[in-house]
Amino acid sequence: MISDKELQNMDKAIKEIGTGKTCITAQVISEAKKTLSAKGYDAAEIYAAQLTGTDENTELMRVIKILRKYNLGPEAGAQILDKLGAIESGKW
Repeated sequence: MISDKELQNMDKAIKEIGTGKTCITAQVISEAKKTLSAKGYDAAEIYAAQLTGTDENTELMRVIKILRKYNLGPEAGAQILDKLGAIESGKW
C-alpha cells in the first residue's frame, strides 16, 4: 500500500521526470518494473546498467535515481514506470 507521504513524493518525482521523451521502449519499461517490484532498486539499477551505451540506459537510470531520491517504495516506483508514457505526454 502506498502511504500519503509516498503519494506526495510521487507528484514531486513525476514533476522532476518531466514531459521530455525518455526513449525507453515498452519492453524495457516492463522488465524494469518487474525487476523493481520483485528485487528492489539495486536490482533495477543493475538491469538498467546492462543497457550500457544506449539512450534507454541513460534515461532509465535517470528515472530510477529520481524515484530513489524521493524515497518511493518499489510499488510506487513501479506505478510510475508503468505510466512513463502518460508522464511524458503531460497527461498524468
